[in-house]
Amino acid sequence: MDTKNNINLEIGKNEEVVYPFVWINGEKEDVNIKVVLGENASFLLCGIFLGDKDHQIVFNTDVTHKGQYTKSLTTMRGVFFDNAQFNNDGVVSIIKGAKNADGYFQSKILLFDNARGRSVPSLEIDENEVKAGHGSTIGRPDANQLFYLQSRGLTEKQATTLIVSGFFEPIISLLPENRQQDTRKKIKKFLNE
Repeated sequence: MDTKNNINLEIGKNEEVVYPFVWINGEKEDVNIKVVLGENASFLLCGIFLGDKDHQIVFNTDVTHKGQYTKSLTTMRGVFFDNAQFNNDGVVSIIKGAKNADGYFQSKILLFDNARGRSVPSLEIDENEVKAGHGSTIGRPDANQLFYLQSRGLTEKQATTLIVSGFFEPIISLLPENRQQDTRKKIKKFLNE
């Protein structure tokens, strides 16, 4: 079953919004998030993705800085096993007149087995007095890390669990407190199945 979600958010003047998005082995999904920031608005999107088998997600973001003194951070981390797939286009737009806007997009994806990932960040800037950036990494686990942990008495599964848990920790700490513990439990349950 394919699921398509279009999420549109308008962040008003002086508003601060933290938007957590946690996807753990969901249905095949196509998610498009569009955000527009008004004057002095702040937006943080924390995306956590964990999949195995043939699970797939397309997760596209488009954050537009419309007002002055806006700030956005889109930060995502994903771990995929087996034949799972992650696909992402992330756009940060700063339109003319959005002076002193500050927008950043980052994506870090860790792939095991035959999993595949794609993440393409883009900046569209029509104003001069701004700060903006992006970064995206996709890679496999460090074999030396796994070997070192196993040489210390951990099984391959325990070593993988430790690496994955540590990989997610920086983004989990950005979630609201009530979501942190719940997200850790979901990740731990997934990794122990």
